[in-house]
Amino acid sequence: MSSPLRTTPVVGNMGEVKKGVYQYKLTSSGSGWTAKPFGEMADGLAECTGATAEEVEKAMYDACKEASGTEKEFTFANDMVSPKVSLFTAAIEAAYEPK
Repeated sequence: MSSPLRTTPVVGNMGEVKKGVYQYKLTSSGSGWTAKPFGEMADGLAECTGATAEEVEKAMYDACKEASGTEKEFTFANDMVSPKVSLFTAAIEAAYEPK
């Protein structure tokens, strides 16, 4: 039986979508995973914890969707940088535009 998934509540922004790149750093402690937001869009983004990396990945996706206010689906990357650390990045209605 896995432990319940927890997220810190976030107040969504009704109406306008907050476009940008949302990022988390996931770390594993022997008892589960913790994801802490960082970067430009970290303000108001929920910290997530769970028993497995998959549970936390879903919680991060949901937290990004809520914090951004988007109704659209979006893609993300969750890349392992060591056996106990991964970086999650979601670009929500944002793309690189050359000048």
